[in-house]
This record gives sequence, C-alpha cells and structure tokens, in this order.
Amino acid sequence: MITYMTLPQHRVLKWNVTYYDRPDLEVAPGYWFVAPYHLNQGEPKTNRWTPCQIGPYIFDYKGDLVWAGSCEFNNQNVYDFQMVETIDENPYLTMLVQENFANRESDGSAIIYNNEYKLVYSMPRPGAAIDNHEFYLKEPPNALLITHKNEDMTLADFGHPERQLGIRTNGFIELDINTGKYLFEWFSSDHITLDESFILNPNDRFPDVDYLHMNSVDKSANGDYLISARHTNAIYLISSQDGQIIWRLGGKKSNFEMDFQFTGQHNARFVSQNSTHITISFLDNGATFIAVNEPTSSAMYVELDLLTMKARVLNRYMRPDGGRSPARGNMQTLPNTNVLVSWSYYGYMSEFSHDGQLLMDASFASERFSTYRAYKFPWHGRPAHAPTLLSSCYGVNGSIMSTVLHVSWNGATDVQRWRFFARANANAVDREIGEVAKKGFESSFIARGFMDWVSVQALDSEGNVLGASGVSRTEPPEYWPGSVSGLVPDDPDAVHSEESVQSPARSGAFAGLFIGFVVSSIGYFCYPVIRRLAPLVQLRYSCDGTYEEELGLMKEKV
Repeated sequence: MITYMTLPQHRVLKWNVTYYDRPDLEVAPGYWFVAPYHLNQGEPKTNRWTPCQIGPYIFDYKGDLVWAGSCEFNNQNVYDFQMVETIDENPYLTMLVQENFANRESDGSAIIYNNEYKLVYSMPRPGAAIDNHEFYLKEPPNALLITHKNEDMTLADFGHPERQLGIRTNGFIELDINTGKYLFEWFSSDHITLDESFILNPNDRFPDVDYLHMNSVDKSANGDYLISARHTNAIYLISSQDGQIIWRLGGKKSNFEMDFQFTGQHNARFVSQNSTHITISFLDNGATFIAVNEPTSSAMYVELDLLTMKARVLNRYMRPDGGRSPARGNMQTLPNTNVLVSWSYYGYMSEFSHDGQLLMDASFASERFSTYRAYKFPWHGRPAHAPTLLSSCYGVNGSIMSTVLHVSWNGATDVQRWRFFARANANAVDREIGEVAKKGFESSFIARGFMDWVSVQALDSEGNVLGASGVSRTEPPEYWPGSVSGLVPDDPDAVHSEESVQSPARSGAFAGLFIGFVVSSIGYFCYPVIRRLAPLVQLRYSCDGTYEEELGLMKEKV
C-alpha cells in the first residue's frame, strides 16, 4: 500500500504492471477505473479507525494514482465504477455504492458524479430490490439496473408440484433517472424455469436458491434486452414488446447450434446487429464455485446467425496466466478495437490487440483485494476543490534552512507543472520561489531558506493556470527544541535576489564541481594516512557553543 503526505487518510493499492513490446501495436490511451474491495458483502461498522482503502479509484497507465474516492464513500464497497459521456457529451462517473452490510437499511445507492467530482445524481435503492451488478446508462437519461426478490415457488419443474421453496429470482428495470419512472420491468420467474439452473438442487439439505444470478443487462438498437445469467450458463434475448424470451444462447435449452461452450459468464454486451446477424461479447469465466468446465477463463466475441441459428466464436482471448476466475469480471471493447479484460481477482486485468496479442498485464500488488469490474476510458478530471499543499522546514541551528513542499490535486488529469510561491509576511505579495514538473500523484519541491505563507499553482502543458491552493503556513519540525521554535521566516525576495547576484558565477559551476571532485578524491585516498596521524594532532573548537548546539540538534533529529 502507498501513503501520500497530502492524502494521509488513504492507503492506496500498488500495481504490478507489465507491457509487452509488439511492433506496430499500442495500448489504447486512457485511465483505469477500478473499485477494490476486501469482503464482497461489506464489513460491519466498528469504532476502530480504518484507513480508506476500498471504493472507487482512477489510475493512469503506469498504475499511478489519479483519483482516490474511498474516503468520500466512507470506505464502503463500490461496484460497476465507470465513465459515461452520453448524458450531455460531458464525462461523468457512475457507480453503485453498497451501504454497510451488517446494519443496512438498503443495499446502497446508484451514484453519478461529474468531472469536478461533484454529486449530480443519487438514487436510493429501495430495500433489496436493486443489486450490485449493473448500473448502465447506455441511453441517458434511461438507466438499466438488475433487480432481485425472494418468491415462494413450486418445484413442479423438478417433479414436486406439492413442494414450495423460497427462491431468489432476478429481473431488470429500465428507468428515467430524471423522473424515477420505470419504463420497462421484467421478472425471471415469469419466463425462466427453475430446472434451467445448474446450481439449484431441491434434494440438497440446504438448496442454493439463487437459481439464476443475473449479472448484466444491455439494450439493442431495436429495443430488445440482452441478459446474462451465470447459474444457468446462458445468455437470453428478451423482447421489449411482451417480455418473452426470443432466444437462448448456451445453457440447457440453447436455441443455437454451438461448437464451443461457456460457464458462469459475465458482462454480455451487444457489439453489432442487423436483420440476420448479431455479434456479442462476454467474459467466459469457465467455472463457478462448484463446477469447473474449462481449463482457463477467456473473453470472446461471438457471432449469431439468426437464419441458420448457428453461433460461432470470432475471437477468443485466453487468460494469460492460465488461471480461472470463478466469479465476476468483464470484457470491454476499446475505441481502437483493443480489448480490455478484467479477471476480477486481485485486480488482474489484461489488454489485447483485436487479433489477440497480449499488450499489457496488471494486478494489485496485494492479494487481499479484488475488483468487480475494471474499465479503461479517456478522462479529464477538473476537481472543484483546490490542490492540497503541505510544507515543512528543516535545518541545523536555524542558520542553514530548507523548506520542503508536497503537493497533489486529487482527481486532476491535466496538470503538467507546479509553480510555488511564498510571502515575507501574511500581508506581503506572493513571490515565485520555483517550479517543477508534475511527477506521479504527489510532487515535491525543496526551496532554499525558511519559506512561509506558501501556495502553489497547477499549470497545464501550455502554462495556463488550472487551479491554485490557498496560502498555508510552514511549521518547524516537532523534534526541534523550543529554543528554535521562534525562527523568523526568510524573505523570499531577499533569497531570490541573493541567488540572482550569484547567478553569473554559475557559468563556472562545472569548474567548481571538477575541483570538488579532485579534492574529495585526494581526501579519499589520503584518509588512512591522516587517520594514523590524527592522534598526534590536537584539534580545538571555539567555545561559542555553536558546535555543541549543532551536535545537539543533530542528535535530536536522529
């Protein structure tokens, strides 16, 4: 985990990232959108302090932090965290936030943020009606969400019409997020029989009643709906006219002739469609928690011929490490036709060229965390809050001082440089004391002297000011004794003027460095001889206390 001076409440996940050199192939530009979690059900509330670790995060292509949203959501689990730009041609963040599992009043909320990281929409989820799998704004303001409820159903499909069992059924809704009006609602119990399930066995002592387990819903250009159900190993096309099942792909009642199989799949999406053919994409997990049907997980594009009712694989992307993801994950088609696949566990994800060449692998350094899905999007974050600046001074006996400044701007994507300022006193004008290139999430700058009343500007690639911090004070380190606590800050004008006077001498800097190198080399080789002669020489120090004070301060620091 990584801790930042300017983000002290967070413990940010580190990444292990590998890029593969492929001639004439490149990864797609963009940022990674993930939401690490530890326990899928959420953790019970306690009085202990817990650093912010789980929740929504944005990282760049190197795995460097861009935005940490964990504390903003009280360290609660977040699912399906992604970007959409179909609302009003501006980028937005959407996610499902899970409330505390042990003391919940609801499962959480569907959330939309703008690119200033301000809340623009929150839909409280009534009871347990909406689950954590899908919040998809494909055609805003309409959103697709998956629902679930418990129903008492007969076991007639298993030959026991006299028996009833409480079954967890699924459905989905399409609603207008502006009005909250349901535009379409569908329930599985009206259309998918219990015997399609591979997980429900009524003869078990404690049957698994989650017979369907829907995990995605999409909408086609003509208005029909595509759903994925991992416990039936099937993908369904649902009519928008009457809710009837138009066809099944996979499972026990597939309508297509297939030369492949899939198990426990996730994230079925329309890719293209015409009157005779449909192409879809999805993640084939290849396994569930109770069954393993394939040696490794994969992602695939599948073409469905609606005339011959045959299905064939167009492209398949195998999990590079040969492992299996028995739950969760997704497949995303990127704008340049590359494919990003989240294998979910430990944040493991891969980017492939469209023809299947592996371009990138990444995973969390910690195996304590996973993410439900992972996405890659272009993103321009312009936080409404100001950059965060921290400053502290260091030195010996107050005569040789340096000021160290740390700066970050949580969520900002367009910052290229930081410009620092200081004042001689609270009412003085700002004086520029330096400028550095942005490096990673948090950048540092060391200024000569004791600089106080400091501030910073964030600059873009053309030198335009994107934002600025407020003025903050610089405090001496806590380990300093009280005798130096009353230090007077340096005047940045004076320090700057002194440096300006000395600047012509910098033309001889190379000569000075060379002389220093020669002298230090002589000292290095002569040191053994001098050490042997040292006892013959009596060294004396002045009695003004300076040396003792310096030694004392150095000990305090150590």
